[in-house]
Amino acid sequence: IESTGISEPLPVAQTFFFDMPDLPVNLSEISRLDTLVTVVDASSFYENLESLDTLIDRDWHETEDDKRNIVHLLIDQVEFANVILLNKTDLVSSGQIKKIEATIKKLNPGAKVIKTKHSNVNLSEVLNTGLFDYETTSQSAGWIKELENEHTPETEEYGISSLVFQSPKPFHPNRFWNYIKQFWPANIVRSKGLFWIASRPDKAINWSQAGSSLNAEPAGVWWDSLSKTERNQHPAFQANEERIMSRWTKEFGDRLNELVFIGQNLDKEELYKELEICLCNDEEIEQYHRGHLFHDPWPAWNRQEA
Repeated sequence: IESTGISEPLPVAQTFFFDMPDLPVNLSEISRLDTLVTVVDASSFYENLESLDTLIDRDWHETEDDKRNIVHLLIDQVEFANVILLNKTDLVSSGQIKKIEATIKKLNPGAKVIKTKHSNVNLSEVLNTGLFDYETTSQSAGWIKELENEHTPETEEYGISSLVFQSPKPFHPNRFWNYIKQFWPANIVRSKGLFWIASRPDKAINWSQAGSSLNAEPAGVWWDSLSKTERNQHPAFQANEERIMSRWTKEFGDRLNELVFIGQNLDKEELYKELEICLCNDEEIEQYHRGHLFHDPWPAWNRQEA
């Protein structure tokens, strides 16, 4: 099945892997999802990474309210694939091919990358391979592997490396906002994770950056913001209590900044220092505990925060 170029692979896979009540037939009973194949245009790979175009900008959208960015869609398709065809290799230099391949392998270490021209590929590489497994593929993204301490150091010879930043301390809302807006390193290809800011201690914030597109949105609340009774009665907490409590701190509970950065020629030491500067210092943490109201330029995601 060839999906449209603007399809997100995870929902497509779920259609074949799970029983979907809205469909007249249960595809999981009559078919087998064998392999997810993504085709990457080598000649426009870096151009798309640097683009802020949306699907609407390129007239690729199917509905008028489709606000997705091209680069986020590209990264999603690369991260959720079993086989990646790096196509149009005849249109770029061998050095560029190596860098693109290294970037792809860092974004999705488990995928098989095949270099092609005109998408010519041996069909045995993409048909009846048995490569797809939902649990494995859904956790195949490089940023997930980095959080699990599964590094791919062989890519660093081409200048592609990664950094995991972790700290229980809150980000200062103003400093972190200014850093993202004004000083964000252009050589970061992908970053992902959760963070929190001192002005919104209850909110876990999801961070997702792909190329020039940066996005932050609420991801729920921290367990520590709930009463002990509410926590203990919640099925998700019960199922993950051991892992949650293993990272619990007396001062901040389960609140944690955990961000993965993948980029080209990263100055990891400098990046780490810059992120640490964005954290609240000791004096500001004392102010936080006293209920200080920090200046907060972040968007109001709901009426309660407006």
